[in-house]
Amino acid sequence: MGHVTATVLIGKVRTMDLARPSAEAVALEGGRITAIGPRAEVLAAAKGAEIVDVGDAAVLPGFVDAHHHVAIAALYDGAVRLVGPRVHDVASMQAALREAASRAPSGRWLVATHWDEARLAERRAPTREELDAAVPDRPLFALHQTCHRAVANTRALDLAGLGRHTPDPSGGLLARGKGGAPNGLLIERGMSRVEALARADRLQVDAEGALDRMAAHLRALARAGITRVCDAAVPRDLVPLFRALAARGDLVVPTHVCPVSIRGWLEEPLDALDGLVAGEQLAEDLVVGPVKLIFDGAPGCSLCLSWGQSLVSFARSLELTLRRRSLDALRTTFSITPRVGRDVRSGVAIYAPEDAARVVHALLDRGSSVATHALGNAAIEVALGAYAAAGAALHRGGAARLEHAAFAELEQARRMAGLGVAAVVQPAMLEMAMLESAPTIPGLPFMPLRRLRDAGVRVAGSSDYPVHTFDPLVAIRAAISRTTARGEVVDEAQRIDLDEALAMYTRDAAAVLGCDGETGTLEVGKRADVVVVDDLGGASAAVRATWIAGARVGPA
Repeated sequence: MGHVTATVLIGKVRTMDLARPSAEAVALEGGRITAIGPRAEVLAAAKGAEIVDVGDAAVLPGFVDAHHHVAIAALYDGAVRLVGPRVHDVASMQAALREAASRAPSGRWLVATHWDEARLAERRAPTREELDAAVPDRPLFALHQTCHRAVANTRALDLAGLGRHTPDPSGGLLARGKGGAPNGLLIERGMSRVEALARADRLQVDAEGALDRMAAHLRALARAGITRVCDAAVPRDLVPLFRALAARGDLVVPTHVCPVSIRGWLEEPLDALDGLVAGEQLAEDLVVGPVKLIFDGAPGCSLCLSWGQSLVSFARSLELTLRRRSLDALRTTFSITPRVGRDVRSGVAIYAPEDAARVVHALLDRGSSVATHALGNAAIEVALGAYAAAGAALHRGGAARLEHAAFAELEQARRMAGLGVAAVVQPAMLEMAMLESAPTIPGLPFMPLRRLRDAGVRVAGSSDYPVHTFDPLVAIRAAISRTTARGEVVDEAQRIDLDEALAMYTRDAAAVLGCDGETGTLEVGKRADVVVVDDLGGASAAVRATWIAGARVGPA
């Protein structure tokens, strides 16, 4: 953290305060904003302060990332990353795993991350036999890029007690091969047992390394202009990492932690608050946030489509296949395993409606607010039903949230607004590789930012890192342009403008986290959380410097 001094920033100040949206200067002292307004008035009020004239750069409230995964990313980032250009097919994945195993402590788990079948030449997950050939002598757990599936070798499956006669868990799947034996692919709750064992091993072997990586990651967030973050999945065995980070003085970015079950982040989280208190301040700038629930899968989100929507979407996948001369679009379409009837349903529905209502009610009774992962319209429907059943208790512990809301119907957006439910979205996902081969669905746009905002929903911005980049400027650009990595525009009618995109990462994200009295806008008395951005809204937008509680971090 930089040195705290009295500072006056002069530039194009965008306060994000609706009552006074712009100013010429802002004064920071004692970790607070002490003056804001015309340049002459601020300078007069802050005599002796260091003057920083940023010219044409924009001065903004610090960015708030309302859905991030600091702890899990740091714990597993010490493992091998199965990404290109080195990993491009199953054989190169085996080579990377074999080499990593040769360097790992004897008898310990090997953990790998970031594999993605869409980036492998075979366009499929590696099998248990292929993993055994690479790593035969120790348990292996390899987490998918989405963190919603994994692959494991025989040693890992055996330690977790997953075999031919193990039933699929509710809300999950053990993919199977010959004779019904697990083939190594673990989907949604199917991976929880293995992940919990791998996590415990990593904490024994590499807790100090995880702390160092967390500290480095938080400094990187600060350099990117992020001055507050919400870790959206923290089992209680990872909470001590945050306490230790605070004790070391390395919690440079104020952090909210969302508890999840120690049995796995997809499991029913009725144990999530064991040893914790909803809203508790664990240390300076470390707060217990809402309990996290997960109602559907990713990328296999829980969708319900009419036959008309399904047929048009299939036709679009055929068109993509012919135009790009690649089968990826058809593979994506059939990978969701559609179930047909009066309508077409796909994806993994992790909670039945009655179970969703029961769990939400139980958590609200313990004084917690809730943040529910719901990507597909079917999962959103289940979540809204559970929220509506909660009645007046819904917001007792803070804002009720829907994480992602990526395929919200128009009527669902209106119901969200009526219930006062916030959407926590990740517009940078528009640039993810997996979206490149996904056909659009008529009437169900992906990441419907305009629909949500026009319905009156409070929309908070976030990254879902490590699923995708945490750079807020990338997300803001994507929200405005709706452009994929291929340069194609997706659901153009869902574009929002620069002011709306900035609000998602400042004022609205702070409100969703319940800290808008402290941050999110530049106002006298609030924390001196400030970011300076060059070429705001332009193609070369970049963070020049960040102040957190008046201490300068940077330059970027």
